[in-house]
Amino acid sequence: MVALELEGLTKEWPAMKIRVDLKVEAGSLMALAGPSGCGKSTVLRMIAGLCHPDSGLVRIGGNNVTALSPRDREVGMVFQDYALFPHLDVLSNVAYGLTIRGVPRKTREAQAIDILESVGMHSFSKRRPHELSGGERQRVALARTIATRPRVVLFDEPLSSLDTVLRKHLRSEISTHQKRFGLTAIYVTHDLEEAMAMADNIAVMDGGSILQCTTPIELWSKPASEAVARFLGNGPCLPILRFESSGKELVAITATGRFGFQAGIVRSWGQSIEHLMDIESSATTLSPNMANACIFFERTLARPVSYEEFIHLNLQCGYGLFSATCIRTDFAGDAIDCLMEAGQKNISLRLAPENAPAQGEHVHFIVKTEKIRIVPAD
Repeated sequence: MVALELEGLTKEWPAMKIRVDLKVEAGSLMALAGPSGCGKSTVLRMIAGLCHPDSGLVRIGGNNVTALSPRDREVGMVFQDYALFPHLDVLSNVAYGLTIRGVPRKTREAQAIDILESVGMHSFSKRRPHELSGGERQRVALARTIATRPRVVLFDEPLSSLDTVLRKHLRSEISTHQKRFGLTAIYVTHDLEEAMAMADNIAVMDGGSILQCTTPIELWSKPASEAVARFLGNGPCLPILRFESSGKELVAITATGRFGFQAGIVRSWGQSIEHLMDIESSATTLSPNMANACIFFERTLARPVSYEEFIHLNLQCGYGLFSATCIRTDFAGDAIDCLMEAGQKNISLRLAPENAPAQGEHVHFIVKTEKIRIVPAD
């Protein structure tokens, strides 16, 4: 069941226009991810009623709440700076939403204590916010938000100011509590790892629009466009200059190599990109979308080879072959991240330490084209 729906929601300024359509299933966590300044937090504010859209609808539980005040929307929000009241103790902070709703004192305190116990903060109930660590304040902020039993919970980069170790611990806690309480949530972040770890679905946003919305696994393996692939940062996008037909093979030519696909459907997605090949006549029909496309593959799939193997495989179908020059290498634990120049375009590859090239070294690479995708170029 759809718990939250954004239909044609827009907000426009001279330098930017936001237009969003989105559906969030009940009890799921949707990550709204994208670079800073792409409009993520503005979308959250429009859902909460803190910013009025120029047009479009916000529906919660099937009801149009666009014209309702923030208080009447049954939406909870967890902010980056926690927004706790410094003059109130932890218990009073958590009970605040119940207080303004007129819940009797004994009832609201009992409910607040139950929530604090569930997030492991019951023993801190008499402390003030300044007596808590960043992680403890974040737990209290979450407890205060869910105490009123909101229909939708909005997280606006709540962990961005915390250190890496604590951030990983708390994202696990938030995910656990979200599932325990069956919360419908939107989680705004520019941290891709955070989104992948927590979300049931991820909506990638850039320039005020949602570029792709799908599961983390689907997003990682099948970015719908060059812009999405670039945000993921998990592989190179090489612009296709032209296609050539050779027997039972369709060859995509790039500035730095060739990628031979066996006859049939090119593995692709997005704007129905496909090619159809008549093997008998060697005739090739290309979708108009393929006139502006890129080769994409995950950065761990390319394998460096000798010049002799490179030449040998060049005659075989089902391989992509390209060359690149190493600009820089960065240690990444059990692998080496290599920034390579390939046909006047910088790409990132992740190689095993024993295969890492030296700076300035020119290297030949192969990748099986069954692992390659063709995506629309920007």
